[in-house]
Amino acid sequence: MSATDNEPTRTGGGMGGLLDDYPDVDKHSCQLLGPTALIVQGLMGILVILSLVYKRHRETVKRPWRIWLFDVSKQVIGQMFVHGFNVLVSDLVSQHSDQNACVFYFFNILVDTTLGVALLYIILHLLTYLCADKFQLIGFESGVYGKPPSIVFWGKQAALYVVALTTMKLLVLGLLAVFPGLFIIGAWLLSWTQTGDGDALQVIFTMGIFPIVMNVLQFWLIDSIVKASEPSTLSLDTDAHDGLDREPLFGVPSDDEDDDIGPNDTTLRTPDQLHQSTITLVHTPPERPRIDNANGGRIQVVWV
Repeated sequence: MSATDNEPTRTGGGMGGLLDDYPDVDKHSCQLLGPTALIVQGLMGILVILSLVYKRHRETVKRPWRIWLFDVSKQVIGQMFVHGFNVLVSDLVSQHSDQNACVFYFFNILVDTTLGVALLYIILHLLTYLCADKFQLIGFESGVYGKPPSIVFWGKQAALYVVALTTMKLLVLGLLAVFPGLFIIGAWLLSWTQTGDGDALQVIFTMGIFPIVMNVLQFWLIDSIVKASEPSTLSLDTDAHDGLDREPLFGVPSDDEDDDIGPNDTTLRTPDQLHQSTITLVHTPPERPRIDNANGGRIQVVWV
């Protein structure tokens, strides 16, 4: 027996052998396992957060950082739940059926970031209306955390957001169960990733490129949903100074200290002194010439 007989035979070349050296990639179930998953998910999270920072930078009325962190953290918690749910369902599908888990995972993300966002908008607004308006519960108005912001209000809204997200996911799964033919559309959309070299391109696109792009879009849309609709609710502190009880920057002299500027006052004053003084305008009629003929017959013009 030669030495080469003991070596495992590597099938496939090109793109098919791209992931052969990475045991953390399960090409059959279309899932990333182990450290590779942490790298991919970490990169996805960093890009999503940076995109939200850029979105805040473009806001006309910028949210304070604390309010922004409260809004974004609700999405992060919800997205962790959704991602774990998607991976779990995809794994169950790959183990108990002959369907391609890549197609299921791809279509799941596609529906979550399009139709799911619309469903989440309706469900979250309905739950907010029931809690905040119908039952008059405090702290459930989305994006409003009180002055100063309260972690209790944030907890209530985060719980409400997760409930809305769970309801949306159940509706999406129900839709996929009622219309299984939708997977044919997903398989057709991913058909270009199926090459003769294997399904490595499909794994990279489904687990890496596509989720990053669609999650950025989803986070932008949901951020506009969960943030406060009124700019007046974005301040951190109470309006202790409303502008009516503020002291002047410089002391203003009283009336007794005002200097009257008369018509013959030639004292040089600075602009600040002129501003603080009371200027009295005296109207003097124009002088008129008068002819005086009482001086020895000579006519004399006198200005009065």
